[in-house]
Amino acid sequence: MVLAANAAGAEPLTLDRLLKVEDLGSTALSPDGKRLVIETRAPLDQAARFDFDTPDARIGRLMVADVATGTPARPLLAAEPGAGYTAGPFSPDGRRMIVSRWKEGRWAAGVVDLATGAVRWLPFGIDETLYGRSLQWVSDTAFVAIALAADDVPRGLKLGSQNQARLTALWAQQAAGKVASIKVSGSGRARRPEPRRDRRLVRVDLATGAQTILATGGFLDLELSPSRRYVAVLGEAERIGLVQTPAVRMMAPSRRRALSIVDLDTGAVNAICSSCNTLIEPMVWAPGRDRLLVFQHAADRGEATGALTVIDARRGEIRKVGAALTPSIDYGSEGVARVRADWRAAHPIALGKAAGATRGDWYDVDGDGPVNLTGALPSSPDSIAFGGDGAMFALAQGRVWRIGAAGKVEQTALRASGWFRPSGFALGIRPKSAPQRLKDLRLLTSSGVSDLLGHTVTLPPDAKPLVATPGGMAFEARPASGVATVGLLDDRGRRRDLVTVNADLAKIDAGPVRVVETRAANGQMMKSWVLLPPTWRPGDKPPLVVVPYPGSSPQSFPWRFTIKSNNLNPSPSLLAALGYAVLAPALPRDRSRGEPGSGLADEILSVVDAVVAEGLVDPDRLALWGHSFGGYAALVTATQTHRFKAIIVQAGSSDYVSTWASTEPYVLTATEDGGPTPNYLGYNETGQGGMKGPPWRETERYLRNSPLLQADRITTPMMLIYGEQDFVPLSQGQAMFNALYRQDKDATLVTMFGEGHLPASPANIRAIYGEVLPWLADRLAAPSASPAAEANRPSQ
Repeated sequence: MVLAANAAGAEPLTLDRLLKVEDLGSTALSPDGKRLVIETRAPLDQAARFDFDTPDARIGRLMVADVATGTPARPLLAAEPGAGYTAGPFSPDGRRMIVSRWKEGRWAAGVVDLATGAVRWLPFGIDETLYGRSLQWVSDTAFVAIALAADDVPRGLKLGSQNQARLTALWAQQAAGKVASIKVSGSGRARRPEPRRDRRLVRVDLATGAQTILATGGFLDLELSPSRRYVAVLGEAERIGLVQTPAVRMMAPSRRRALSIVDLDTGAVNAICSSCNTLIEPMVWAPGRDRLLVFQHAADRGEATGALTVIDARRGEIRKVGAALTPSIDYGSEGVARVRADWRAAHPIALGKAAGATRGDWYDVDGDGPVNLTGALPSSPDSIAFGGDGAMFALAQGRVWRIGAAGKVEQTALRASGWFRPSGFALGIRPKSAPQRLKDLRLLTSSGVSDLLGHTVTLPPDAKPLVATPGGMAFEARPASGVATVGLLDDRGRRRDLVTVNADLAKIDAGPVRVVETRAANGQMMKSWVLLPPTWRPGDKPPLVVVPYPGSSPQSFPWRFTIKSNNLNPSPSLLAALGYAVLAPALPRDRSRGEPGSGLADEILSVVDAVVAEGLVDPDRLALWGHSFGGYAALVTATQTHRFKAIIVQAGSSDYVSTWASTEPYVLTATEDGGPTPNYLGYNETGQGGMKGPPWRETERYLRNSPLLQADRITTPMMLIYGEQDFVPLSQGQAMFNALYRQDKDATLVTMFGEGHLPASPANIRAIYGEVLPWLADRLAAPSASPAAEANRPSQ
């Protein structure tokens, strides 16, 4: 089926235009319902500097729109040259909001008046929110926040720049010979246990101008109590070792995550269990009560040994709950341990299994024994939420179920794929995934968003709901063209667009898209996606570039084919504009097998063969271009087949043993973060690598899944592209290049100095395409098709 057709008078996509793609960030509604604040992103090439991991904060702009009038959004504040802005939480009355500004390497927080755009800048910056929150309003004019030192910036903003700056300074110290240029890390007895003291918990009163330091530590998360008297604060304390479990998970803490409760009235700081790790979820206060529910375990033991804990902040009482329940511990894709637990009125509840249970359910764990709340559902609930009337709702098998106060379970007539979660600013993992507790719950349905009475707002094609507004819904539309819009729908379905970026991309001829269905190794029929050149006509057989990523099997239009600022290299749209067909194959993966390289070439080629059978591409001109785990897939494929004429590997691991043994470039000079972090160990043992343990225990598994050790089987021309500051070590590319060089095989190594996982510098992005495109055209050239090869060369 053809999903996109050539547009009359359409223009071709160019690399110049790709580098000027704008984007949208988050959108949120002020609490008074009057204004929508919309984050936008300027073109990448407008950033003041490019030594960053992600550019969002450095090229961010803020817009504001009046909901009542629906007129196009205007700039929220007067942007300074070279500065980038991100949005933070609104004040409860909706008159103010927090903003953060990056400029010339400095990170500052400010309070903006939403009506006038006037900003009051503060003498510190506020940390980014990875896990939960870093700021909450105590009143309309006061807030508590995790403040950074005046010369510090959030970790995510210094991943690219800090290591380079520190290395330069250390090199200078070594050259001068007057100051030592060493960094020291320790393990076991040699571990230096000192806690972090680089974050401050501050209270700011805008009415009086007072700025009070409440506590100092390694704070990373906070949660304000319903009375607004107490704030629970999670922070990194002393360095700790890894718990000796069979396999390490990514994001396992290298410092103890310590919990404290701060009394905002008295300033008292109460440390809760000085030997415990506290998980980031749950950290939730009971509705209307100053009682906190968390999950803690001994820092030298695994999460499974822990317990749910209720802390009464007013009385100072601490008690364990749910002893007879085995809670479900969710590690997600990144290895962050979380327990699903919350409050049902004054009762703590948790997702888990009671003795003898065969499935996970939500239990009331406040009494002598756990009481199953969702056992009457036909299956374990997918998710729960709480309505304004105190009722608990659950989703199971696509239906909505109501659990009344007395425990009665009733099936409603409603169907849904999930709960509609209003968008917001500065929210981390926990508030984005915890059960919702809203007066007006809404559901995601096949046609849009529905309330619990079944009233549905139908959304435009390619749109997602953002937040319910008085009399309507704000939405974001993102067609594959790259045009992106935030707009409003009223209760009559009338649409008003507030912000649109990349409007001219509607004129770009992206080329037709075909869907090809194949049967995966697990027997399931899966869709794969082919983007054809804009000039393609039936009977044409262009060369094919496969963009693999094991574990990715989009059954709707793949994000890889959209034109976005974070999808520049490789860009399927640009490759199609240059005359290539591009395939995003469905590659479902069972990570539990622990064999990431097994049968990869056969899986990819089964999809390629289906595309060839459709007569869409030239079977003799096949190439692979894989990035990250897709780069690993490209390397493995090169050892398993000779069908491809060219393979481009970008940021792919070649040897799991040496990847496991590596240290992130950032940690090299940031030993204060507790390094080395478990990310490399966890990636290889339980993450995408999935080796099931360390290399001395799973030696053969590491060896057979490391393409470097099968480099003698490679005959395909290879181009290897690696960043010198990437968390995928440059040495992974160097090792494979050395192996191919040793055999005098066709190989090219491109090293990007200063770059991380994705190239940021426009000059480097241009240089990569300048290397890849002529090389690709040459290796894929048909015997008598040199003119076609010339046509695929990049414009200069």
